[in-house]
Amino acid sequence: MKNTITLFIFALLLSSCAEKPKYSIDDQPMSGYMLDEDQYTAMVDKFMKAYRDNDMESAKNIFSEDAVYSVNDSDLSVSELVTAFSSGHTYFDDISHTDVYTATMYYNDGNIYTNVWYNWNAVAKSSGEVLKVKGYGWFKWENGKAVEAYNAFDPTAYNAVMALE
Repeated sequence: MKNTITLFIFALLLSSCAEKPKYSIDDQPMSGYMLDEDQYTAMVDKFMKAYRDNDMESAKNIFSEDAVYSVNDSDLSVSELVTAFSSGHTYFDDISHTDVYTATMYYNDGNIYTNVWYNWNAVAKSSGEVLKVKGYGWFKWENGKAVEAYNAFDPTAYNAVMALE
């Protein structure tokens, strides 16, 4: 009996010391978990590097054949995306991304999205003006490929430089 009481007290102490989760688990469809080091985050990093290096062809393989990439609600096919993103190098030097934050969300409903926040920086070839534009994007993944992506930024300064050419 003494051993049973001792075991009961010991078990009670162990269970009371167990760490409680900081937040309750949410099983709703739009909940899930995030990772910042996974295959999808790495593919977005590859895509952004390919853009900076003006080597968009090397990033085409992250997209499905019929993927749609929207830039401020203008829809592009993958081949149109490659052409459009490469053409920016005609007008800008030293294209870079700073303050990049990338994470992939695995939703309870099975959807997978990678989100990326960044500052786009470049020097206008026509004037030497340094541009810095905040941007945000997301990539939706199915079967290991991006099937849809979206990029949002204020194109005012970017378009003004291109209009000078």
